[in-house]
Amino acid sequence: MSKIFNQQAYPENGQFAGGQAVTASAGLLPFVAGGLYVGTIGNVSVQTIDGSEFTLVNVSGFVPGLITRITAATASNIIALK
Repeated sequence: MSKIFNQQAYPENGQFAGGQAVTASAGLLPFVAGGLYVGTIGNVSVQTIDGSEFTLVNVSGFVPGLITRITAATASNIIALK
């Protein structure tokens, strides 16, 4: 099985090593998130590790992806997972 490494050379896998509450005003995340946990339903606009930007509409729960920034959100209680 090969490993996937993110920008900071952290190996990515199905296990998380922590997290941080985030908001759209936080700017660039201090780490590349392996996913988000959205506690209260709403829209979340994100930027991914390759620079793509898109909006996830009416999301809640776990959202996988290599995310570097939350650019806008109507959802709340968002945690970026390491």
